[in-house]
Amino acid sequence: MAIPWLDIKGLSLDRGNRRVLNGINAQLSGRSVGLVGANGAGKTTLIGAMLGVLHFHSGSLRVLDIDIPRGALQLRARAGVMAEQAGVFPGGSAVDAVSFAGTLNGLPYREALRRAHRTLDALGVGEERYRSTSEYSTGMRQKCKLAMSLVHDPELLILDEPTVGLDPGTRKQLLELIVELRDRGVRILLSTHIMQDAEVACDEMLLLDTGRVSFCGPTTSLLGRKEELLIARGNGIGDDFAAKLRAQDVAVEHVESGRIVLGSDREAVRKFWALAAQESIVVRSLNTQSRSLEEAVIELMEADHV
Repeated sequence: MAIPWLDIKGLSLDRGNRRVLNGINAQLSGRSVGLVGANGAGKTTLIGAMLGVLHFHSGSLRVLDIDIPRGALQLRARAGVMAEQAGVFPGGSAVDAVSFAGTLNGLPYREALRRAHRTLDALGVGEERYRSTSEYSTGMRQKCKLAMSLVHDPELLILDEPTVGLDPGTRKQLLELIVELRDRGVRILLSTHIMQDAEVACDEMLLLDTGRVSFCGPTTSLLGRKEELLIARGNGIGDDFAAKLRAQDVAVEHVESGRIVLGSDREAVRKFWALAAQESIVVRSLNTQSRSLEEAVIELMEADHV
């Protein structure tokens, strides 16, 4: 069994008069861990606790086998952080920003400059590295921030909402870079409320819901909760048809005029066709579709609140 690089036991943390993390437990050893949940779930607070910036009042926390907060400075030297609210070097270029980040992490200036160019090369940043960061697009600023977090070759990369505000093409490109880093052996903690990002990049998940753990484990286990849905379109499909299916214990997920979504188990399909024939429904199309990770997470969170 792999040794967890993130080990959390009974962690509680208050901010002001509000309990933000409430006795959470998690042991994670994946190459890339998705820290997921809605805005306000406690994701950024947990990152602050990991880095020793926010102090918890009970529980224990170990990251890369380092006891936090006692070893927080040691962890910061071994980690790269791309914070959501952080800016880039004001007025300078990407080269200035990334080399400056290198010197902050203890690199001599010449080595920091060499690594800045190497890192920007790896991220596909060309001549625009010499332009002022004030002229950069959102996507270019995110690449610059990623380079700043990578310049000192960290063992762990902590990414806080890295794709927020990006257009679809730039978002896809950034996710591909994150997956490439993961596959090269960099440990990654990806904090996001965008479930599609976590599904693409992460092999383990830590799902927080109002400061508590709703799920902790392999992404495949969460995806395993998904089931195929049957999507039918046809004349005569509507609320009355759905009500008759529900009366036969068929799980109807959604219905609108001309379209219905229901479970695709054999018995549900049999009852659907029998009722369609009985009601003279003309079925024009019939397809199956898996629930997305987002739908699986929402279902899990709703079950926790029942």
